[in-house]
Amino acid sequence: MDRGIVIFDGDCGLCNGFVRWLMRVDRHGRFAIAPNADEVGRAALEVVGVPWGLTSDTLVVIIRGTPLLRSAAVLGVLRELSRPWRVMAGAGRLVPRRLRDAMYDAVARRRKVLSGRVRACRVADADERRRWSARLATVQDLEALAVAARTS
Repeated sequence: MDRGIVIFDGDCGLCNGFVRWLMRVDRHGRFAIAPNADEVGRAALEVVGVPWGLTSDTLVVIIRGTPLLRSAAVLGVLRELSRPWRVMAGAGRLVPRRLRDAMYDAVARRRKVLSGRVRACRVADADERRRWSARLATVQDLEALAVAARTS
């Protein structure tokens, strides 16, 4: 199974909160995760042609070789999950992309304030460390990504 890859700012509490949420709701392991400073995360960005510097301001999600940014990344994740998330993605797509991205950007600009209570450096419990380790993007994920990027 080709997994999508979520590339996130590992120093951002809001981004880490999103990934923690994803680990809870993605029961079928549809997504691998890669911090943007990680070697695999950087390589994945290179494969799909997304500049690394972009990841300090936006979540990047790669699904079937296609990079998604900003609100499209969030909706892409929701669309790949089961109900009710898939339904929310459908509703979200009814909102014009320009407006969705403006809302995404407003949250991104305030992410340090908004995530003040969610510390990126908090110590994860053993179960959470196990789940995150199992979901880290691998070389095999990169190989599948390269094949998908060539065929899309």
